[in-house]
Amino acid sequence: MAVESEKKCHCGGSYDFSRYCGADTCTKCDNHKGMARCFCGWSLSGANGRQELIEMGETIEEGDY
Repeated sequence: MAVESEKKCHCGGSYDFSRYCGADTCTKCDNHKGMARCFCGWSLSGANGRQELIEMGETIEEGDY
């Protein structure tokens, strides 16, 4: 069973699993738990996470979003 603190984000929101990108995302600030960037476009830096992944060499098909 998960500890309640593991379900809370630093902003005070809570994490729910997003089927859209397959990650636990915060309901308040959209933070992706344990991730720096996501193919959905979210990035911890505030930049375009999808573009960051492409620049890092990830192959992302046009329909993968």
